[in-house]
Amino acid sequence: MNYKIRISSLAKSHIKEAVTYYKKEASLKVAQNFVKDYEQTLQKIKQNPFFQRYYKNFRGLPLKKYPFIIFYQVDENRKLISINAVFQGNQDIDKRP
Repeated sequence: MNYKIRISSLAKSHIKEAVTYYKKEASLKVAQNFVKDYEQTLQKIKQNPFFQRYYKNFRGLPLKKYPFIIFYQVDENRKLISINAVFQGNQDIDKRP
């Protein structure tokens, strides 16, 4: 399946916030490992976008090592995956997209 990925500005800001947090509270290495985990999870989604459906047409896949979930939508006709948010899993569930 050849899907393209589009990342929303909201999701980009979530990633930047997480990287900033890990740099400040842990180390540069932890922040780099977070980015690596995020990129690996994106590749999994790109290879097979039909993971768990969370709400209506919103799907999500958790990162392997960090407490974040990538929320996205799949447009099968356009072969497009839209990353809507990267939500920290231990946040209030009512904040999820």
